[in-house]
Amino acid sequence: MTNAWLDVLTASLIDSKLLWNIAVMLVLVCASRKGGGGKTVCARHLAVIALHNGYRVAIVDLDPMAGLTRWWRRRAEDALELVDLTPDGLARDTADQRLGAALAAADQLAGAIPSLAKAGHQLLIVDTPPAADRIVALAVASANLVLVPVRPSPDDLDAVGETVDLVTAAKRPLIFVVNAATRKARLTSDAAIALSQHGTVSPAVLHRADAYAASALDGRTVAETDPKGKPSEEVAALWEYVAKRLGLQACKLANPPVGRRASKIAGMKAARMEA
Repeated sequence: MTNAWLDVLTASLIDSKLLWNIAVMLVLVCASRKGGGGKTVCARHLAVIALHNGYRVAIVDLDPMAGLTRWWRRRAEDALELVDLTPDGLARDTADQRLGAALAAADQLAGAIPSLAKAGHQLLIVDTPPAADRIVALAVASANLVLVPVRPSPDDLDAVGETVDLVTAAKRPLIFVVNAATRKARLTSDAAIALSQHGTVSPAVLHRADAYAASALDGRTVAETDPKGKPSEEVAALWEYVAKRLGLQACKLANPPVGRRASKIAGMKAARMEA
């Protein structure tokens, strides 16, 4: 049997969806070189809505500020899994130590992905810091898709180029989402037009609402505190678009996974522990 024939057979099997038993996990990275753009907000909301739609979801927090981690710790028990990639023994008492720990965790990301996929995770969402080039570059290099939240302001739009350059250098697909927009404001539509010169813009827009901050107080999201509210509708629309870009069904299962776990991963070894 020739190698060429094997290639044709493998492609045929994939096309006919006979290889679905192979462990596959997709990686969504939230990145922006501008602070305050909404990376953590998008990461936690997309993680929860993916979980509620039946996916086995894990999150990784590479931001030394650890906003995503602190939100997860406030959260009631569910199947959303926090993965800590920081090697054992690293101090995190000072800002420099926290930055060093985040960089060490980012160095572990690519090596951890196969073991997370093998463990059954289907989606990994990674939050990143705004200014640490090396950390963001390592995260983006492992991404199947990079989500770049941008506020519709001149300062945020001026900072887009650096993020685009980083993602382009890694040859990864990118989408923008306009975040914290003002309803019916011309600046919102102008921002979308400006962003379209750099890449694909999500048709879903997240408008400014106190509900995002309020829901985070006890580790929840707007879909959980007000499932019929406008912010919840907008997050659902963003998830539908992101899922489509990742090649996922927006809703996979009727019943979401259950359980509560945190993972501590060093290299390719994972030790499960109760949160």
